[in-house]
Amino acid sequence: MGHGGEINADQAHRGYYVTTHDDGLASVNPLYMSYLPGPDGHFNGHHGYGYKSLDVFVNSCIAVNEGSTKLEDLHNRIPTLKACIVTTAILEAGRASLDGKGKRMTFTYDSEGTISGYE
Repeated sequence: MGHGGEINADQAHRGYYVTTHDDGLASVNPLYMSYLPGPDGHFNGHHGYGYKSLDVFVNSCIAVNEGSTKLEDLHNRIPTLKACIVTTAILEAGRASLDGKGKRMTFTYDSEGTISGYE
């Protein structure tokens, strides 16, 4: 513990832990959502990426439901499943390879060139 406290950044859990002699251990994540009022005393959570992510998702759903945009148009603007599937498959295959003590993983693709699985 340093002079008066300690700060650890835990990117695996997207959190920051602050330990002080006076307050003990606290888990804070100031960028995800602000739970304290802003300088004017009103809600300040809309500046965190957690709030913005929900805001973009909800507004995208509204736009699709209203017909002002198509789901296909969102793949390059927000992290839809289609936009993230390759990264997710690579991470999952990496996990399976580690669990298999370095086992080689082979990806399979569907007719559109999208990863459809691995073995």
